[in-house]
Amino acid sequence: MKTTVFIVFALLCGTYSQAKVALFEYQDYKIYSLQDAPNQFPASLFFSVDQQEPFVQTAETYSGSVNVFVIEYKRDGRRIMVDSGFGEPKGQLLSAMKESDIAPESISDIIVSHIHPDHVGGLNNFPRAKIHVSREEFDAWENDASRSNLSKHLQETGHNLILFQYGTEIVPRLKAIKASGHTPGHTVFQLGNCYFVGDIIHAADLQLAHPSFCARFDMDPHTASNTRKKAIKEFHGDWFGAHIPFPGKYANQK
Repeated sequence: MKTTVFIVFALLCGTYSQAKVALFEYQDYKIYSLQDAPNQFPASLFFSVDQQEPFVQTAETYSGSVNVFVIEYKRDGRRIMVDSGFGEPKGQLLSAMKESDIAPESISDIIVSHIHPDHVGGLNNFPRAKIHVSREEFDAWENDASRSNLSKHLQETGHNLILFQYGTEIVPRLKAIKASGHTPGHTVFQLGNCYFVGDIIHAADLQLAHPSFCARFDMDPHTASNTRKKAIKEFHGDWFGAHIPFPGKYANQK
């Protein structure tokens, strides 16, 4: 596997900001990691769901990121995006894409791990793309008043919206795996030995060693913890995480 990391400078709101991009090359496909926004998680965000392992603060803040990934198949050049970031003005995804020569109209599909603002906020930038969301996540979102404001990101893409069932192949070789807890229908996507893990990890330097430690964002913390433990045990390969520090990749070895 070949890895390339580079930083470009994008003019945003009159000031220059770093747009970070990394490229990982596999035999049959490439994976672009595009940082939508830098991020840090305060220690106060985390707690333990295990009475036998109380939360112990080891830092004031924990490193994070908001990452978006683009899969490009070498055979036909088809491009699949994993989540869509915040959208403008907070997100820098379009600037990173421009410097990577990835045109928004070249994205054929967007697969959504779950419906939160840092994952669906940029959907309207891709009017030609088919948007794939799990049926379980979509149904839970429709009945969740706390997330109703996110409808503005989904309304304009409604005619391109495709609801999928778990265990199915959404696009060639991409399998959807239920990984609930953070949200009821949170999804991990598997491509060979690569796993796009969404938000099963927020602070990698904390939660990989202590999977019982949860972020207060998790809607069902106990299930989120169990999902994380199962992923660490079973998903062996390269993880691409929305909040793993840029470039968002972690090698989960047996």
